[in-house]
Amino acid sequence: MTLTQSVLSRADLQTTPEEADHRWRLAVRDRLFSVDLRSTGPARFLGSIEERDLGDLRITDWVCPPSAGSRGSNVAHRDEDMMVLCTASAGRQVIETPEGTVVLRPGTVLLMSSRATGKFVVPHQLTKRTVRVPMTALSRYDTGGGVPGCLLLETARNPLANLFQDFLMGMDRHVERMSAAEVEGTRNTLLVLIAGLIRASHSDIGDSEFLPLLRKQLEAWVIDHLAEGAIRVGDLAAAHSVAPRTVHRAFASTGDTPGSVIRKHRLAAARDDLVNTNSSIAAIAHRWGFCDASHFGREFRRDFSVSPGDYRDAHGFA
Repeated sequence: MTLTQSVLSRADLQTTPEEADHRWRLAVRDRLFSVDLRSTGPARFLGSIEERDLGDLRITDWVCPPSAGSRGSNVAHRDEDMMVLCTASAGRQVIETPEGTVVLRPGTVLLMSSRATGKFVVPHQLTKRTVRVPMTALSRYDTGGGVPGCLLLETARNPLANLFQDFLMGMDRHVERMSAAEVEGTRNTLLVLIAGLIRASHSDIGDSEFLPLLRKQLEAWVIDHLAEGAIRVGDLAAAHSVAPRTVHRAFASTGDTPGSVIRKHRLAAARDDLVNTNSSIAAIAHRWGFCDASHFGREFRRDFSVSPGDYRDAHGFA
């Protein structure tokens, strides 16, 4: 787990209001979603962040200034496919989505997909913790169907949401003493809890239609066959007794292509090998279908912003 702190406040006399405002916007983009953001309080940049990452799970503590923003479909299209989970310890955030209005406040857990659109308002200072989760990390766990665009859970009425919040906040007491293997185990436990929250919610959001169900089955088949070589649309179609056009339609129902999903899972599998094995980078590249170590390095840096070697140095324990 990495722990760094970045403070954005008037106490930093070396930072101009414009610079601090720019830093805050970068933090929101990198740790959450790309949004059109504006301040609504008397100061432009009163706030702070503290980063607590578990490998590819980006955990952030925020003290947010009064602000407002929006997220449209054109912005969502540019982001990595992911979801963010939020809990609050003080203040509130009001989010308006096409399905209705939800309020993040103490005693709630909010799940939001990067595909969700809407507007939000932070009327007063808000203190919250967020977890940014790549969908490729979550796809190995049973969510019971599609991931909701926006889901708000009350911890007082939802024992699993309460357990998730307790685990998320309680790990601070232990993580600094953990080995790399224990950190990876903590990451995986957090993913199990998140998948359980989503799976338990499906009784409230209704049954999925055919294409989303097929989409999930296709993705599971991709994961199971990654190590067997190239995966073609024809292979997916034959394995599920549908036409190739239906395969494309199933992935398009969530804004994806077969190629983009296969690529994400190859990178996710390679990431696991970097953390959990002593295999050479060249061997990992070959195992997961990259042309060579150089090709693997370029693709890995696109998603993780560091080289495979640097990622292994920071997170590996094999």
